[in-house]
Amino acid sequence: MSNSNTPQVRLRVLLFSTLRERLGSSVLEVAVPAPATGSRLLDQLAAQHPAIAAYRPVIRLAVNQEYVPESIELHEDDEIALITPVSGG
Repeated sequence: MSNSNTPQVRLRVLLFSTLRERLGSSVLEVAVPAPATGSRLLDQLAAQHPAIAAYRPVIRLAVNQEYVPESIELHEDDEIALITPVSGG
């Protein structure tokens, strides 16, 4: 757990396809220590959810409906989505 003096950024994370099925939810509410970055968010979610950890190497991050690098800084009003690869067939 983080120090209570560390500011937290509250984020709403949308889940799709495999992650939504594995976690049984389409939205996760998380608090990430500031400054919140994509990689910090993904690392924290992977530590809390084995299903996310399993896909961590291939998850793409989308913020406000655009793919972004994990280095992006996240803000409380951002729409954040975790995208896993989709196999066709």
